[in-house]
Amino acid sequence: MAKFIVKADLSAKTFKALADIHQYGEATQQELRRVVRDKTQEVYETAVHNAPYRMGKLRASIRMDVKGAMGTVYTNYPIAHLIEYGAKGAVVIPVRRKALHPGADGWFMAKAVIPYRAAKPFLKPAMDKVRPSIESAIKEAITKHAKT
Repeated sequence: MAKFIVKADLSAKTFKALADIHQYGEATQQELRRVVRDKTQEVYETAVHNAPYRMGKLRASIRMDVKGAMGTVYTNYPIAHLIEYGAKGAVVIPVRRKALHPGADGWFMAKAVIPYRAAKPFLKPAMDKVRPSIESAIKEAITKHAKT
């Protein structure tokens, strides 16, 4: 099952600092890893809080993963992208058969109408909320440990 991830869009300076973490001393590296872990946890908690309350399986499927100086908040829920971005309505008409079989015994349909679903974003707003504090915490960690 594929992961659904929304890109963080950190500033180029912040991304470069985290991509080349080995240019800093050991104390700075540890502080940067702590900042990444803490801020990833914050994004995770905000995403879980923002997920639609009726989508219990979606909330339960949101995960976080921290490896070194990279944190990821993602979900494997199959329709997470439809919830995040919404879906326009559609009519499905069978191509190779005369009717659609929706699964119930003895029921067949000539077409299926799929209604419009409004977007209910939960991952992007979580990242947007935490992004400024991520960048300031990384900048602070670098400047604090560069002076010592």
